[in-house]
Amino acid sequence: MSVPKRHHYVPQMILNGFTDSDGWLHWCRLRERPVTVRRARPLELFHQNHLYSTLSETGAKDPAMEHALSVLESEAVGVVQSILVPAREGRLPVLTSEQKRLWYIFFLTQWRRSPETQRANVSDAEALRMVEDTLDELRQAAPHRLDEIEALATADAKARTVRNVRVQTIGQPSAEVMRVLERRGIAILRIVQPKKSFIVGSRPVVKLTAPNRTDLNDPTVEMWLPIASDVAVGAGQGDGKISLHDTVDERPVRQLNIAIAGQSGTIAAGSAALVKSIANAR
Repeated sequence: MSVPKRHHYVPQMILNGFTDSDGWLHWCRLRERPVTVRRARPLELFHQNHLYSTLSETGAKDPAMEHALSVLESEAVGVVQSILVPAREGRLPVLTSEQKRLWYIFFLTQWRRSPETQRANVSDAEALRMVEDTLDELRQAAPHRLDEIEALATADAKARTVRNVRVQTIGQPSAEVMRVLERRGIAILRIVQPKKSFIVGSRPVVKLTAPNRTDLNDPTVEMWLPIASDVAVGAGQGDGKISLHDTVDERPVRQLNIAIAGQSGTIAAGSAALVKSIANAR
């Protein structure tokens, strides 16, 4: 079986909802100055080679997690459309309990799977220190297995451990966070102002908090994932139901776009002018 090389961390089915009328995404790397906006097809953006493959001691790649994510995305396509189509028409989506649970898993996975998110939570240096601390504990607890432990202490072995743990944790969504999402329900934000659009970022899920208020149990703490240029889906207000909200002006759109750009290394949209405006506003 061939091992897929290109692993997207923002699904193409999401990216397709942000393209211009000709199917192009306009994008930029936010660290570049002056801002340089380029264009690309969704297939060409937000991917990394072998991102979700674990490595064996021999260097063999196992793409099991990539296959699992592909299955999740395939199942989630229908749910995304079940939200997007009625929301665009101003109707409240109706989802089964199974569809709602699938959405929560997909939403949480999108929050966790971005390489930038993983390194924002635990940097490579911090992860290596954690591995080294564990090895030190093993040396004390099992000195009779020192040869095996030292084989895990080489630079390559420690890097492989960090990589594999990062991949494996993506498939282990927090049961506590899942319960919070289920309790809060689903909020949908629809843009009704003409010529206003959401961007998509390399960290596509954004969490909006106030000082000293970061707990997702707090209904004032918001989380949003734009699933298309005109619709974002996030955590509800706490009744476990689905709610649909229209933007009253452009401010929430701008707020979400600035927040996404503030945490992402790369942003994209169907408009080069929008990308440049948001990039320059950071």
